[in-house]
Amino acid sequence: MMEDSSIVRIDRKTSIVRIDRKTSIESEPRTLGFDKIQFAREAARYVLKTKNIEEAMRIFTEGLVPVASSINQNGDEMMDSVEDLEYSEDNYIRPQGPRDCVSAPF
Repeated sequence: MMEDSSIVRIDRKTSIVRIDRKTSIESEPRTLGFDKIQFAREAARYVLKTKNIEEAMRIFTEGLVPVASSINQNGDEMMDSVEDLEYSEDNYIRPQGPRDCVSAPF
């Protein structure tokens, strides 16, 4: 007699049905391949070379939504924005060394 592979027997009286679940990361969209990342870097370099800083910032931030303030369920107020975190003395960390500006978002 063959047993169903989705049932695990603990003893003669009890059986547990195994549920096959996907991890949350498996339901996430696939990441960019190296060629697409390289293309995005080249496009960012082009924007930085051909546009002034205001136009470049507008292009890079188009479609982004500011972080709004909210309150936790326990009533503690959270920070109003990322800027509060960045400029907080307790949380401010200076980056070490130079940073490649066209690959920073990736």
